[in-house]
Order: sequence, then structure tokens, then C-alpha cells
Amino acid sequence: MLSPQHKRSATCIISVALGITLLFAVLPKAAVTAEPALEKELTPLTRTGLFKRDPVFVDGGESLVFVLLERPEQLRLMRLNLRNGATTPLHPDETRSELEPAFSRDGRYYAFLQSRSAASVAMVIRDTQESRDAEVPAGAGFAGMRHPAIAPDNSRLVYSYPEDGRQQIYAVNMQAGDRQPITDSGGINNWPGFSPDGKQIVFGSTRDGNFEIYLMDADGSNVRRLTRNRAQDLRPRFSPDGQRVAFTSNRDGNYEIYLVDSDGSGLQRLTNHPERDDYAAWHPNGKQLVSVSERAGRFDLYLIPVP
Repeated sequence: MLSPQHKRSATCIISVALGITLLFAVLPKAAVTAEPALEKELTPLTRTGLFKRDPVFVDGGESLVFVLLERPEQLRLMRLNLRNGATTPLHPDETRSELEPAFSRDGRYYAFLQSRSAASVAMVIRDTQESRDAEVPAGAGFAGMRHPAIAPDNSRLVYSYPEDGRQQIYAVNMQAGDRQPITDSGGINNWPGFSPDGKQIVFGSTRDGNFEIYLMDADGSNVRRLTRNRAQDLRPRFSPDGQRVAFTSNRDGNYEIYLVDSDGSGLQRLTNHPERDDYAAWHPNGKQLVSVSERAGRFDLYLIPVP
């Protein structure tokens, strides 16, 4: 279990990096009945128990990149080799906090957030083919990018950014230029993710009062709402075939992983445990998800079969 010092440090780092501390606080345990049969199907991929977040499959599903609270003052990008279980830092010499990695489908590009000061983060776009970085700099004051996502054809990168009392989704090219707004609404818009064909973007928004899951065309038009619940629906992710969306919700008392069809129908709950299940990411095979799951106060990566 995290010590009080580690919990305070984790909350502080995440608050600085994202400005939305409430999404990552450890909540009181809710009275939810676990499903032992489902729990037996979860496969642990790590066993350190340290705080983790933002997993994403890379290398065709042979590796996972995730964020680890390695020490109280640093969030580090880590790579887990699923063949041999070896975990190594993605950037071994980095001393700044880094989080929210996003990778292009072909592996040429990846983007991540990097701390710049005690109150802001910048976004780095790394071109592994040309061995060069582009950067979207941190804004003035307490500000920074959130949750980058790369289009399947590498044409654009979208991210969330707070500005003028609102938080909108913007798009830039892979050289971090030509910034264009994608959303224009009240509230907070966050967690954009492209559909496999690149024609749609799924995202979370408070435009109607609380966090719900929405879908829009890649240019920001034709917005439609997928979920309707008084609880928070967060961190949506398209399935590899584009037919379903995985997301986190506390609608049944604590944070669990849910699935919904891309037309808003077919809602189903994937996990059922008194502790937190969060940060769902699809395996490229479409048959499994990885999540950051809390068990006995410890946070680890688990592989979850998808019905």
C-alpha cells in the first residue's frame, strides 16, 4: 500500500501535470460485490504494487509502455516486454516527470507530456525515423497539454489544452505546427482518441454538466453523445475494429471498466471489484484490454479478456 508520503507526492505530481487531481485521488471503497469468476480471468502483468497509469500497447502488442511513480518526485515512462517480463525505462537518463504517452500506428512517432516547471508541462513529439523532437511549449502559469493522440495516417496529433477558462481539443501537425481548434464548447474536453480509420474522435466532456463520452468527426463536426449518467465517464478508447469504446466510470459506486458500442448501445460492465480499475487500453488483437487495477491497495497492470 502507498505510504501517506507517497500518496501526497503522487497527488501533487499529478495535480501539477494535469490540474485535475480529483480524477486520480484514491477514493473510499464502495460496497460493490466482486465476481470471483471474472477476477480469476484477470492476468497480472506487473507485481510491484507501485502507482501506475497511462498504459499503451506498442510493437504490435508485444510490449507495453506505461507511467510509473518510480519515486515521490518523478513519474517515469517504462517499457514492459510481454515476452520476457523485463521492465526498463523508456528514457533512462531523464530526471523530469513524463506521462501520457501516445504512439503512432506504424511506430515512427510517439508523443508524451514532460514537466517544465512546478506548474506546467510541455508536449514532446518524437520522430524516431529522423531522430528529432518537436515541442508544443507549456503555456503561461498553471497550464499544460493533456492526453495526446496521433491520427492513424500520422497527419495530425490532437490534445486537450486549457485556455480562456475552458478546456478544448486542438490539433497540430507532427512538427507541432499549424495549431487548429477541434472543439468549441463550455466545460472540459479531454482524452481524445482516433477511430482506427481516422475519421472520428472519441473524447470525454463536461459540456452537459458532468463527464460523459462523446463522438465527433475528426474535424470537430457532428458531435454526438454516447453515454448518459450522473456519474463520471472517463478516458474512452476505441477498439481496434472501431465497433466499441472502453471507458472508466464510477456509475456503480467505484471506478470500473465499461464497454459501449460506438453508436451508444450495448453498454456492459467489464470489471467488478471493490477497488479501482482504470486506464483501459486495447490490445491490437481486440480480444483483451490492459488496465491499472488496485488490489489490496496495490496498483498493477492486468490483462482482461473482452467478451
